[in-house]
Amino acid sequence: MADARPLSPAAAVVFAWAGLALVNAGCIAARALPNGGPRVRALNHLFDAGQLLFLGLVGGLATLLWQRFAPPRRWLAPLVLGLATGLLGWAMLAPDLDNFTLRLAGRERAAALAVLLAVVLAQAVPVAYLAGRRMARPRIRWFAVAVAAIAAILNTRILPLDYPGVHVFLAMAASTLAAAALTGMLPRWRLRPASRRVALAVVTTLAVVTVVTDPGNAARVELTRLDSAPLAAHVPPWRVTIDDSQYKHITIPPELAPSFASRQDAPPIAATEPPLLPPDAIVLFFTLDSMRAEVLQNPTNRELLPTLHRWRDAGFSVPRAISPSTVTRFTLASLFTGVDVPQLRWARDSATQGSLVKEDRPRIADLLTARGVTTVHVLSQFELVNHINKIGRGFSEEIEATIHAGDKLAYAPAVMDAIVTRLRQHGDGPLFLFAHFMDAHHPFDSGDRKGRAYARHVSELANIDRELARLDAWLGEAGLWPRTLVIVSADHGQAFGQHGVQHHGGPPYEEQCRVPLVITGPAVPAHESPCDLPLLDLSPTLLDLFGVETPGPFVGRTLVPALRGESPQCERPVLSATWDVFALLLPDGLKVIDNRRKRTLEVYDLKADPRETKNLCDTDPAGCDARVGLLRRYLELQGAIAAPR
Repeated sequence: MADARPLSPAAAVVFAWAGLALVNAGCIAARALPNGGPRVRALNHLFDAGQLLFLGLVGGLATLLWQRFAPPRRWLAPLVLGLATGLLGWAMLAPDLDNFTLRLAGRERAAALAVLLAVVLAQAVPVAYLAGRRMARPRIRWFAVAVAAIAAILNTRILPLDYPGVHVFLAMAASTLAAAALTGMLPRWRLRPASRRVALAVVTTLAVVTVVTDPGNAARVELTRLDSAPLAAHVPPWRVTIDDSQYKHITIPPELAPSFASRQDAPPIAATEPPLLPPDAIVLFFTLDSMRAEVLQNPTNRELLPTLHRWRDAGFSVPRAISPSTVTRFTLASLFTGVDVPQLRWARDSATQGSLVKEDRPRIADLLTARGVTTVHVLSQFELVNHINKIGRGFSEEIEATIHAGDKLAYAPAVMDAIVTRLRQHGDGPLFLFAHFMDAHHPFDSGDRKGRAYARHVSELANIDRELARLDAWLGEAGLWPRTLVIVSADHGQAFGQHGVQHHGGPPYEEQCRVPLVITGPAVPAHESPCDLPLLDLSPTLLDLFGVETPGPFVGRTLVPALRGESPQCERPVLSATWDVFALLLPDGLKVIDNRRKRTLEVYDLKADPRETKNLCDTDPAGCDARVGLLRRYLELQGAIAAPR
């Protein structure tokens, strides 16, 4: 058209974000129909598109104001864009780099390096702008648009349900590249001025409504699972508020009342009589990173894990124990202190990723060492060293297993070498030895490197199993089995696509919070727990095995009577948590998940829906509120949330 005007920079920004909305729409359409059915699917489409258009309109308005009021300097726009994205990177991208920089630079330099890398990586946006401007010419511009579209598609596939800052900046870089390349393009169609105003009014209304309106819990759960939805992933505080006061009058069922009573001033619990083990007992406690309960329940894995299966069949086992967290340091901290994760005094910073440097509670090792038990911690990687996070404080010995050249951590053969060497040196007297095996941690590259992630993961556990077999044989040869008890469990589980996740450390869904628990030794007859039990029961059990009383505030209950064959204490609510996601498993089989960062609520009936696919909050709001109320009363008791007034 002869009277067509080139596409303005502001309009190009809006169109670029509209393109991201189209990519997300395809991603949403390809997913299985959510629990709420077509209505939730429609809301998912509507709110995602509206929020992306809102970002496009904000970017378009900023561009328009820049053109009108900024000095006409070609170098000024990329400079200001670089400064702005650098600040955003500091705020949004740096937290995603904490783990990486901690491993790369150590505790002292991790925080500074995370900020530096975030600011540098954020410059991908101004680089995309410059590249797009260079390609803003006929035909070539479509190559830039294609690259932006590929980046937008990748943004829906990579790093599922994690690294929200990375997803935001990938979306920004893709839209900036496309917008810069489209600027100046002569459109093949043109709306009349009146039609343009109507279209702008409709788009603006949709955008504003989807930002200021709450779509409801069911749609919010789906939106926050879409990584390429920047606003939904970060849940701006102006959109949804958490009101704990509506649950302050919730009635605690009488059978649950003991679990909702404060144990802060409870008296110590005496050790079980008679003792299960001899005075010179050796207790070996091993946790296997990322081993979910299903691995040991799956009969196809028996051939790969013969030692674990043999120990399970010969001793006491809890097929599906409940881990206190889906994060290693949280679980170990909870186990060593005997209380739930929210009760601990955490120092949260990028250098330690959560430490107990300010927590004064005694650790298990503190209490055992004070009673004359030799306590040994065999270390497989530096994050578990006591002086870094104080989680394992109190061990009388810390032994660092050999990390071979080219490895990031000590693998099972080196860890077992250190264990056997230390056992050879031990003479009379009681001994408690703990080791955490890291072999099976993502990216699953220390075992069989072929096949799917799950198969590679199990092959890494098989490497550990072979070392446990070596220990088993050596204990028999050394004549130590009669005085030895071995406890094997895991810090957390591992997701392999369930709930859209390929990792751990996220919401405590079953695949991430359920772990095996095996306790074997000559003093333990073969039997299985009739109910699921909290892994925190190990805390008083470890003390009880050495005749040490259990502090009153401990959450768990000793398993020593159960090891003899008695029925364990069932029918207790059990908490599993990360920083700001809490799950309470109730004795009736219902599970409540309160994601306080994403402002979502989920309730599942694990007996009827073990895969957690049908959120009862969508179909039974009253029942959802009652269960959420129980969780929040439990969190209030632990000091995790403020008591409602």
